[in-house]
Amino acid sequence: MSLLFVPVTPAELAAWAGDGRLDQPRPAFSATAGLRAAFDTSDDEDAEHIALLVASVAGLAAHGVRLIAVVEGSGEPSGDPDFGELRVAGLAYSAVEAIFADDAAEPTLPAAAEAARGLSLAQAWEDPAVVALLENADLLWHGAAEWGALIQK
Repeated sequence: MSLLFVPVTPAELAAWAGDGRLDQPRPAFSATAGLRAAFDTSDDEDAEHIALLVASVAGLAAHGVRLIAVVEGSGEPSGDPDFGELRVAGLAYSAVEAIFADDAAEPTLPAAAEAARGLSLAQAWEDPAVVALLENADLLWHGAAEWGALIQK
């Protein structure tokens, strides 16, 4: 088992917290061997931070938001191994250890969200507006019980 970084929309987060389970298969990201090799890191904390950032860009491209739930678990390899992409299902909300989200007032967020929307993860990762967001805006940590405040942004 390892930390999984699961990009979600506000509606998905609300449904997950309310129902207690996220049963539908979905992408998640982890500090896999492929990610560690691609980003040339052997440090666990660095690898997990990279997986968090990758998940945030995947969420931005797919949903226009960086809202990431962190869960201890496992998944099946899927997608690009360089980005540590996995496929997960059946995640219990009680296993959520943290949620990361952007500050809604972050000035680089609108341009990055617009630029990334609909791009592949690899394309979004390289987009200059997304790079600026990653360089200038740290994701904010929230406890799992704070989900209600995060869906109102």
